[in-house]
Amino acid sequence: MNPRSANVDPENLKNWIRKAQKGDISSYQSIYEAFAHKILNFIYRMVSSQEEAEDLTQETFIAVYQKLRTLRDRDKFEPWLFRIARNFVYQRYRTRVPPSVPIDAPDEDGRLGTQLVDSRKNPDEAFQTHELEDVIGDVIAKLPEKYREVFVLSAIQNLSYQEISDIVGRSLASVKTDIHRARLEVRDIVKQYLKAS
Repeated sequence: MNPRSANVDPENLKNWIRKAQKGDISSYQSIYEAFAHKILNFIYRMVSSQEEAEDLTQETFIAVYQKLRTLRDRDKFEPWLFRIARNFVYQRYRTRVPPSVPIDAPDEDGRLGTQLVDSRKNPDEAFQTHELEDVIGDVIAKLPEKYREVFVLSAIQNLSYQEISDIVGRSLASVKTDIHRARLEVRDIVKQYLKAS
């Protein structure tokens, strides 16, 4: 697990989980506060709708509350949590094609994500940078689903290959290959855009 990604001390997290498993609501609330933005951001990148992402985040944490007693390895909490969120996304969107995802979606702290615009740029340069952000967002949204989810978990959520492997239930080699292919696809399309600009 990578507790730094949610700014949670691993011992505190284990303590919250242990207490929440025994029914302590305040410990569950601490878990929710530590991870809700991170899960919301992941789901939003997958579904491209703030309202749907908020609904699915709530569903995820209701399921976490109901299933927390079944978690055996407290060190695997974060991948377990992402698997639950991922399952809700797939249940809701199995047959839908997601619309494009803006690159400036809120991150796990509620701030806007990657900001490519430099305030020192002139208006033409700023416009081109915003246009590039839109291109990147569209590219992410158009990636095949299995590439998109591992790309988001890697490039945006900064999870390790092993954590991603645990979340998606595929081998480490498969995850590494898919992330590599997704990065190449994103890079190639962005290069084409920059050449055309």
